[in-house]
Amino acid sequence: MSDKLSRLEVLARLTKENSDDGRQKLLREVTDMFMEAPEALNEREVAYFGDIMGGMANQVETMVRQHLSETISSVSNAPRDLVLSLANDELEVALPLLQNSDVLQDDDLVKIAQKQSPEHLNAIAQRETIGETVTDVLVKKGDNTVLGTLADNNGAEFSRNGMETFVERAKENDDLELSLAKRKDVPADLAQDLFWRVSDAMREQILGANEALDESQVDELLMEAEKWFAEQKGRGTLDQAEKFIVRKEKMGQLDKGLLLALIRQDKIPEFIAGLGRLANINMDIVSQAVFDPESEKLAIICKAAEIDYDVFGEIIYFINLNEKTEEKDMDALMGIYQRIDTRNAQRTLRFLRTRLNLQEQS
Repeated sequence: MSDKLSRLEVLARLTKENSDDGRQKLLREVTDMFMEAPEALNEREVAYFGDIMGGMANQVETMVRQHLSETISSVSNAPRDLVLSLANDELEVALPLLQNSDVLQDDDLVKIAQKQSPEHLNAIAQRETIGETVTDVLVKKGDNTVLGTLADNNGAEFSRNGMETFVERAKENDDLELSLAKRKDVPADLAQDLFWRVSDAMREQILGANEALDESQVDELLMEAEKWFAEQKGRGTLDQAEKFIVRKEKMGQLDKGLLLALIRQDKIPEFIAGLGRLANINMDIVSQAVFDPESEKLAIICKAAEIDYDVFGEIIYFINLNEKTEEKDMDALMGIYQRIDTRNAQRTLRFLRTRLNLQEQS
């Protein structure tokens, strides 16, 4: 190693005297020397290489700096100051390091993301693994390209706040929502909101993307009535509304007529429990649908449960708790209900049910 350092000192002196072409050749030679066995270098030796390469890198053209960046991007003990300098350089130079370098820590990546271009952020979003502090910044500052890259990156980890920001920013962007809906790390409550927000066309794509699921896996979700209710949110006992529905089902009286009677009597908890059981879907989802002023979610659930058109109309009439839905909006909703295909509605709920189950297992 002493011979190598002696030779390096000679090269270092030459850098002060050479032309641009000579300096580029010298930088390549020093880089080649460093790459012979970088893992064998101690901290002082790495720093010495870094000082020389860094000094020359500031005086050469982009193409040469790019080559240097590509060369050291996979070296875990590459000179830190040199890596930081190149990672903050123009995109062509920074790209290999932002995508691959282990020298860059989360704090470094956060600082780079806070001040560099969207293209730099997108390069960071392509890293094999990305910590929560980094994704927090990327979802806040990144454009749709960055968000799309992050959504497709299974090595990206998200904090709760980061994922909330991500889901919020994905509104009105079907491609982003579709990519997010396929992730297993989206919290269940956000996944439900996300799923219902996806347009009909995107929802069909989601369902199509999950057709490879084993039918037996779906069948296992069909639990016996009392067990199904008892396991909602991990509860060991049933509340009164659920007990009522369990009794009605065991007596063979749980049907559309009972739901209509319950809604006419303003027994909302019992109605929610009954519809949840008929549609075989989590009661939190039914409750969310019932209290959604737009009622599209409720339309899908009722169609999946094969509720008649007229019965659905009466349900909507009695459940219109905000009393602000105009007649034209009611007519539009009924038109939507008439157009919803029962089989597609059932497939939609089956996907959501299966997805929630997979989330609980992961």
